Amino acid sequence: MAPGGSNGIYSATYSGVPVFEFNVEGNHVMRRRHDHYINATHILKVAEYDKPARTRILEREVQKGVHEKIQGGYGKYQGTWVPLRDGRTLADRNGVLDKLRPIFDYVPGDISPPQAPKHTTNSNKPRLPKAPNVKKIPTAAHAYSQISEDFDNISAQLHDDDSLDNSTVASASYMEEDDRYGGHRYPPSRKRKRGQENGHDQQHMIYADALLDYFMLSASDAPVMHISPPEPPGNFEVDRPIDDQKHTALHWGAAMGDLDVVRYFVERGADSMAPNKSGETPLVRAVLFTNNYEKDTMGKLVNILSSTIRACDKHKASILHHIVMSTNSLTKKKCARYYLDVVLNKIAEVSTPQDFRSLIDHQDVNGDTALHIAARHNAKKCVRALQGRGARGSIPNANGETADHILQSSRSVRNDYISSSPQADFGAPNDHEIVGAPKPGPATHYHSQSAQSFSQSFGSVTQDKGLQLALALESEAREKEEDLTEGQRLQLQVENERQQVRRATYKHFTDGTDRYDEDEEQRLREEQERLQVESASLSEQLQHKELHHVVRSEEQSLPPSAHRKSNGASSDEKELEEQRNAALELAEEQRKRRKLTTAVVAAQGAAGMSQHGEKLKRLVSTTCGVPVDEVSSLTPDLLEELQESKVEIGSEMGATAVAVA
Repeated sequence: MAPGGSNGIYSATYSGVPVFEFNVEGNHVMRRRHDHYINATHILKVAEYDKPARTRILEREVQKGVHEKIQGGYGKYQGTWVPLRDGRTLADRNGVLDKLRPIFDYVPGDISPPQAPKHTTNSNKPRLPKAPNVKKIPTAAHAYSQISEDFDNISAQLHDDDSLDNSTVASASYMEEDDRYGGHRYPPSRKRKRGQENGHDQQHMIYADALLDYFMLSASDAPVMHISPPEPPGNFEVDRPIDDQKHTALHWGAAMGDLDVVRYFVERGADSMAPNKSGETPLVRAVLFTNNYEKDTMGKLVNILSSTIRACDKHKASILHHIVMSTNSLTKKKCARYYLDVVLNKIAEVSTPQDFRSLIDHQDVNGDTALHIAARHNAKKCVRALQGRGARGSIPNANGETADHILQSSRSVRNDYISSSPQADFGAPNDHEIVGAPKPGPATHYHSQSAQSFSQSFGSVTQDKGLQLALALESEAREKEEDLTEGQRLQLQVENERQQVRRATYKHFTDGTDRYDEDEEQRLREEQERLQVESASLSEQLQHKELHHVVRSEEQSLPPSAHRKSNGASSDEKELEEQRNAALELAEEQRKRRKLTTAVVAAQGAAGMSQHGEKLKRLVSTTCGVPVDEVSSLTPDLLEELQESKVEIGSEMGATAVAVA
């Protein structure tokens, strides 16, 4: 088909990506040139669906298949991109295939289509002014005039249907249609409806504009340095919204990762629980954007706003729900993992074990827990982080789904895809090179021994199937290694927390006071029990991985004949009896192992400073003139005497006595 204006196909480049563009009644439909993916969001706009309907269709139909979410960059390029054949099916299903045939049927030739006319939102952006020498921000009107075109472009991006990540079907409406998850650095639109305003309202609006200008300038691609937030008027209401989504100044400060602004308004009495239009607190707004990840400020922000960490929005979504919801974007998974670790640590610090379990298993209006969403998005590290903290995968949501079922289904689909896909599906050329997998040839190219063993066991006749099995084993081995590494990291984290509890316990006994805080002791005891349960769970996981590797090694050391079953052969009674006895013996050994694991964890929890126990006992024995074997029995009397003496060295010895007792 000849390119050019006759068929309405044009060439364009957005965010550095060349595309073919087709204008249908004012709607621009884009198709990428390098892989011929087409924008499904554009197709639904041509079908004249409103924004909520587009969101539902994308979530329920499009995003369950092969797709790519694009966010950031030029606004109109954003959206959900799908293979051309899937886009054709979507257009046909929604009755717009005839309108879009030119873009679907277009075959690129030697001559590129003409350049697309520039859109009104793609205006040339003015250069930002050089950094001012004065410390104060420029006046609101002057600053706004400098960045107005930039901000209009930002707003166009933020309000595009897929510029922000949408949730899944079961959790489709946490945010209003113009306020969904996303990886942008800018919070939603600053637009406000202006009507009749009195003098007080005008002062508020002027200051709000100046504050928003400050955020825009400080967060732009070329930030203006040496500027400070504007000073509020004397009668400024700190909890009054400054945009049409009912965000307060504290919402904006938290979302932008500006700790100075956050502290400023908190010190002046700003309500950290103030909800926006979607019922989100400033802390929840912060986890929807990557600013605090880029600045590494989430830990400090959580400390400032920790009193709101249990708050839920109007859809009963907790901060954990919002964090894992963002994992629907591949580019935000690292950010989500960082936020999840920080928030989980803080929740564990400020909550009782019962409250912690209640929050980590909290269900939204659709019955989803945070683990449901992380499993649905295949966010493995977030799943492991939640499971390592005791999140239950057996809780059903409103549709009867459990997180365990979602994870199992995901593994089954992945394994079926690997085992059933022909070689060409991996993009391999004729020499059987598989993209993302070791090349056939020397076995040392494989990462795992099991993959090598299977690769060598098949001849040229069954080479394709052998390579598929090798690929499956390679993938499984890497996943197990990642699980093992993650388990070790979580165990180390739990051990660090246990040490903190021990130090708090010692401080409780050695602070030189006679007050007896029963509530604090109960909290510490519950915290110790929770950590022991977590430690036992992690130990079980680590042992499971190690046993898995041992079994694998044993299996691959067997000759190939050991894996084959003789056709028609059946085990005699003696062989069955041997297998039964072996199974009983294995079950007994597993019971003993679990019992020993529990004992080890309990011993570790009570050990205190056991590695230095004998040395400390000898020190107390020498100092107090008592036999070494009587130190433990004399600990209560020694502690009471030392507390009464109020002597510093005596307090230190009391701590030592408590530690070795």
